[in-house]
Amino acid sequence: MVSHAGIALLGELATETGLADAVSGALLGTYRGFPLHMPGQVFADLAVAIADGADAVTGIEVLRDREALFGPVASMSTAWRLLDRIDEAHLPRVRAARAVARQRAWQAGAAPGPGGELRIDFDATITIAHSEKQNASATWKKTFGFHPLLAFLDRPEVAGGEGLAGLLRAGNAGSNTAKDHVTVLDLALAQLPADARPRPGDPRSRGCWPGQTPPTPPACSLRPAASAGWSSPSGSLSMSASRRS
Repeated sequence: MVSHAGIALLGELATETGLADAVSGALLGTYRGFPLHMPGQVFADLAVAIADGADAVTGIEVLRDREALFGPVASMSTAWRLLDRIDEAHLPRVRAARAVARQRAWQAGAAPGPGGELRIDFDATITIAHSEKQNASATWKKTFGFHPLLAFLDRPEVAGGEGLAGLLRAGNAGSNTAKDHVTVLDLALAQLPADARPRPGDPRSRGCWPGQTPPTPPACSLRPAASAGWSSPSGSLSMSASRRS
């Protein structure tokens, strides 16, 4: 139990930022009655399980066995049904809930330091599938699986960066597909607090969290960079915008 103690803080963070309640509000309409396990809490528990090393939905059972630390945790079948409820109609609502929770966290002190740059890193990473699964296919590395495209806010003080958005893709998807980069860029920008997003046509907008205005203009334009599909051979790209006051 001691080895899992730290990840319990992630569940508390989901509660304190309002993420769990917001996700519950987004998905309650998909239930016929009042659920035993609120969908937002199941959503948060799945995230905690992933942070604890789970690579499948079955990983939630690890938390379920430690009720003294994590409280009542839904079963694996309940977690599967939750994921099934997040369809095309409800996915935007879950994304909006994440954005609201992020803004609250930043306002509470989790924002990047003022001044400098906000930099979004893109990375297309192959994920191996060990059996036939939906959208799994041969990859350019002669493996079998998926090729999701992810976007992270580059924060050296946060290991791995701050996850903003991602796009599930088949294994044969390209690293430099401009359409996918534009889609993920739009999703990533929508996750940033309003004051941190670039505003096209507004010369005062630098696309950053309020802070000290640097002496130089933005390093590059976000939209042209994504549209051009700029990428390294490994399938990653980086775009930045200076912060504004």
